[in-house]
Amino acid sequence: MNSLRHYVRLTKAFLHFGVCKFAEYPLNAVIAVVSALLREVTGFIGILLIVQTIGGFGGWNMYEICVIFALAMITEAIGQTFFDMVWSIGFIGIRLGMLDVFLVRPAPVLMQVFCFGTNFPSLISLLVGMILFCIGFIGAGGIFTIGNLLFLVEAILLGTVINTAIYLFFNCLNFWIVQANEVASLIQTLRQFGKYPITVFPFFIRLILTGGIPFGFVAYYPAAYLLGKTSLPVPWLLVVEGVITVAVAGMLWRRGLRSYNSTGT
Repeated sequence: MNSLRHYVRLTKAFLHFGVCKFAEYPLNAVIAVVSALLREVTGFIGILLIVQTIGGFGGWNMYEICVIFALAMITEAIGQTFFDMVWSIGFIGIRLGMLDVFLVRPAPVLMQVFCFGTNFPSLISLLVGMILFCIGFIGAGGIFTIGNLLFLVEAILLGTVINTAIYLFFNCLNFWIVQANEVASLIQTLRQFGKYPITVFPFFIRLILTGGIPFGFVAYYPAAYLLGKTSLPVPWLLVVEGVITVAVAGMLWRRGLRSYNSTGT
């Protein structure tokens, strides 16, 4: 219990530090918020134009695609807000040696990596995603029942976990590969496929998004389940995929940390 209270206080301290850092330069904070909003709005407009031009996409109408895009936006926004420092493992952590500092502190190293910086402008994307989800779900004929709301909470939480675990796995390659961030960025590009109905893609892409690099469980499969467009047991599959991705990413993280020999390695 004392350890739990210690970690809660530590997390609150990190969040307070993140707020202070965010508010240090007000104009920069405003620009960051506007940029985050424009990035998401631009991406959605692109999808919207495609749907309006061809009258649908892979059997999904405009409102249904809004649900997929909104779930992808929400999970990404939560990850960017609280776990975005996973992208700094290579440069700040390994090449600049910040992991040396983390290793001598009385707290889990990975927790310090996640909490070292928070990206509060991404909360704007979270808000936009929630609004977009409500518009899309209601427009597609969905009903907010207790069961749907509980599944939505599960989908957002486990979708964020899966998303972050995938990013952690590929950023851990920095322990062995110089500039492995480029590999992780390529994987992040693959995530864009998860904002569309994956049934429109070739079998190989569907296989990757479902079992290899399971971005499909971040947005597409939860959206399909909520809209009654799949018979798969998505609530159970989300749990299975969450456990697998966390276990694999955690294993690579531990191996990488054991191989770390201080700055520049």
